[in-house]
Amino acid sequence: MSSPPIPVTVIGGYLGAGKTTLLNHILRTADGVRFAVLVNDFGALNIDAELIEQREGNRINLSNGCICCSMAEGFLQAILSLRECSPLPEWVLVEASGVADPLRLAQYAHLPGFRLHGVITLVDADTIVKRASDRLVGRQVRQQIEGADLVLLNKVDLISAERLIEVRGWLKQLRADLPIVDVQRARLPLAVLFADPAAPATRAQPASEHDGQHEGDHRHHHNHDYATWSFTGRTPLNGAGFRAFLCQLPEAVLRAKGFVILDDDPTRRFVLQVVGRRWELDPGEPWGEQEPLTRLTFIGLAGGLDPLAMDVALRALLAPPAAPAEPPLTLSLPPLPTR
Repeated sequence: MSSPPIPVTVIGGYLGAGKTTLLNHILRTADGVRFAVLVNDFGALNIDAELIEQREGNRINLSNGCICCSMAEGFLQAILSLRECSPLPEWVLVEASGVADPLRLAQYAHLPGFRLHGVITLVDADTIVKRASDRLVGRQVRQQIEGADLVLLNKVDLISAERLIEVRGWLKQLRADLPIVDVQRARLPLAVLFADPAAPATRAQPASEHDGQHEGDHRHHHNHDYATWSFTGRTPLNGAGFRAFLCQLPEAVLRAKGFVILDDDPTRRFVLQVVGRRWELDPGEPWGEQEPLTRLTFIGLAGGLDPLAMDVALRALLAPPAAPAEPPLTLSLPPLPTR
């Protein structure tokens, strides 16, 4: 059986926005995920010495299973070389250069064996407005933001609360539907962006006996409130309605994943991936001997993720149970008179 395509996340942002800091954070806290990181320069990463297991030319093997590959000989060659790795990476992270358009690099994620998970752009809260109006680089800076699925507004601790409101308003003027997350030192819980898409099938809690069971969980991470909410159900969801539901997810939803039973084809599991404003709902393997069960997990910003409203919306999409067949109508006629 062929391996599933490897998700690719492209990380963009102007020089100094915090891309390398984010990558260092990921490498230090990989949490069991085997990442492959494609970078222009190893020197900027400043990888912890205790993590480095072996260095071979344009590649560094780390003790936690992750690898870092240089793009010195070209991005295409670097990403294609990952298909020769044994074991294969579970996730690919690409650091775009400070003046590159990350959306253009993201097109390579459609190569055989890979799939685009999303484009994340970091911006420096203190300098982004000035950079975006610069005569020489402003166009590239705005392009990086406009093509993002999710923006990390970094270094928010360096500006006042009033200035933060102004910067967020400016970003919304640039693109109204832009999901924005405030972070310090580019630290965001990895589960928000890089959660294993197979987790609902392999690590989920036992499902409830009732369709539409949901659970809420609010936790604190790095001075932010992140809320998680899960939904399980044994009844197929209306396909067209569920896709419309995904198009109308609130901006506070940063990540969603799971398997879904749809009335389009209830014999086959559908795989959901959401990051920022990008979502994919693709047909997967048949359920086979496994009981069909919708398992969805949503991760977002507390205060913007309304579990009750989402639960009501999903319950409305549950297909009604089939009505029992009525017995055929029979008529009992008196016997005809005989002559």
